[in-house]
Amino acid sequence: MLPVDLQIIKYLLFEKPMYYFKIKPYLKWHTYHELEKQLHVFNQKGHFHKKRLKDLDYTIFDLETTGFLPEIGHEIISIGAIRLQGLHACRMEKFHQVIRPIRPVNKQTLRLTGLSRDRLDNASPFIEGFRNFMDFSEGSVLVAHPAKFDMRFLRAMLKRWKLPDYEPHVIDSQLMAQWLLPNERHQLDPLLKYVGIDKRERHHALNDAIMTAELFRYLLSKTIDYDVHTLEQLNEVIAQQKKTKQ
Repeated sequence: MLPVDLQIIKYLLFEKPMYYFKIKPYLKWHTYHELEKQLHVFNQKGHFHKKRLKDLDYTIFDLETTGFLPEIGHEIISIGAIRLQGLHACRMEKFHQVIRPIRPVNKQTLRLTGLSRDRLDNASPFIEGFRNFMDFSEGSVLVAHPAKFDMRFLRAMLKRWKLPDYEPHVIDSQLMAQWLLPNERHQLDPLLKYVGIDKRERHHALNDAIMTAELFRYLLSKTIDYDVHTLEQLNEVIAQQKKTKQ
């Protein structure tokens, strides 16, 4: 694999123009224009800040990608998500969407994610997959571990597809864990072990979302025990936590 600086040059000079050439036909699709409208409306919707954490709906999600740097053309190839209805949900709704990439996927990524070339070649393009995810997560707060990575990827993909920005309410469960469990390691695997959550096969977007959802329920219950009851209060606590670490 090329060093990152050479990957950047290669992407800017050769791959970025080719990427736009390949997605250009999709920009005429009805789905594309519907997603564009949906994003505009979504970003004008109301806030959840004053609502009680135990009464909110949550979409806990995970992405599988072709690399770590969306700025140099790495892509999302699957989205997995779990929908929780409040703290004491009696059931969890599941979502799993494989997404067809524009660029070829290397063998290492295929082995890691368990996705085959055939499955990727026959999957939905990003605009369809993301629109389905928006429909699934409508009216909920997003949760990811860590959210910074996943949201950066989603926003970079939307920008690449010439679509409006995406501004959902997001909770970073890793930052919650840093506040609530300061003496533990805060990556997903050690937290699953600490909480006693059965481990599923990793690097499968839906499996990772299910495990993160189980972890989030534990963290959310602990948050309420600490007398933090609204999203606004939780954001304040996490912001203070981040300042303390700086």
